[in-house]
Amino acid sequence: MNTQTALLNVLMLPDYREGNPYQQLLADAIAANDSKIHFYSDYRRVFPIFRAVQSCAQHPEVLHLHWLEKYLRGDTLLLRGTYALKLIIDLLLTRASGTRIVWSIHNQLEHDTKFPSIDRWVRQTVMRLADRLIFHNHVALNQYQQHYDFDSSKAEIIPHGHYRAVYGSAIDSTEARRLLHLPTNRRIYLNLGMLKPYKGLEQLLQVWQAHQADLQDSTLVIAGQSFDPVYLEKLAELAARTDNVVFYPQFVENDRIHLYLSAADVVVLPYKNILTSGSAILAMSFGKPIIAPRIGGIPELVGTADALLYDTNHPEGLAIALKKSTAIDFSQLHSQITMMCDRLEWSSIGAKTAEVYRSCWISDRLPEVQKS
Repeated sequence: MNTQTALLNVLMLPDYREGNPYQQLLADAIAANDSKIHFYSDYRRVFPIFRAVQSCAQHPEVLHLHWLEKYLRGDTLLLRGTYALKLIIDLLLTRASGTRIVWSIHNQLEHDTKFPSIDRWVRQTVMRLADRLIFHNHVALNQYQQHYDFDSSKAEIIPHGHYRAVYGSAIDSTEARRLLHLPTNRRIYLNLGMLKPYKGLEQLLQVWQAHQADLQDSTLVIAGQSFDPVYLEKLAELAARTDNVVFYPQFVENDRIHLYLSAADVVVLPYKNILTSGSAILAMSFGKPIIAPRIGGIPELVGTADALLYDTNHPEGLAIALKKSTAIDFSQLHSQITMMCDRLEWSSIGAKTAEVYRSCWISDRLPEVQKS
């Protein structure tokens, strides 16, 4: 048997496909490379990862782990610590069963965590347990090397793929604005996605109001859902006091996402902290210029289409970028960002990810491979 082309069974957890197409796009791309991706949606309280592995009809050679918050719960220090210890035991049992672990690291820490010390300990331990680590950009890898102790030879950089054709094609801007009841004769700035504190929306609204003289011909649209009623109320009150803002604090259905992107001239993402931005990739998938800070993986992601990135150390960085955007050639930026998005093709990402699976699984079987 040629072990290098044998089918690998891979369990991908947690299953977040319902709210984000990323995992399904990745699984589809990997499937063309001698790997079969399995998902397990049930959550069992006692060792959910190990029990998911055991429940697979075909025992997975590889566990591809993504976000940890599914397994790292608790609103008190004691409960959080209990879940942290349980997660590590869960992964130890998984490894003992013969399944190798690949971890895709999407965040620096879980956003807005209340227990950073516990969560950092968990990440440090998972990094040591994992056979391979996947980062989406060089900045993410460098940041982890500065803050965590791990074998860098286990790390692989594989970008996050684009969302082209996932949410439908772009339509005429005027028609999109008509359908969304937005003005057709103004520049439209868009922030689309989950409403969370780390995204810097309060600062955006404050800066937007303070610089109305520069933005008098512009409208800011903020659309997305929040699961924090206290934060949502605070944001709604701030939006109500800000001129030329359309605030839509609701879940945006998949079949309407293309309307918002088609209507927008530019997407504004004033993150406080970020490693990988799905919202930026979504904007790039529609060829939209991006206003965002030069932090995390954003500069590497947008590449030469960085004319509207700003320095967070400058107190007026966001304001300067917004003012600059009122006089910039969006058509040129559209062409640049489209070329940068071409680098995020899923076929290449699937092949590289499958190779990561095979490298961590086959390393323990080199004598067997040499004999075959």
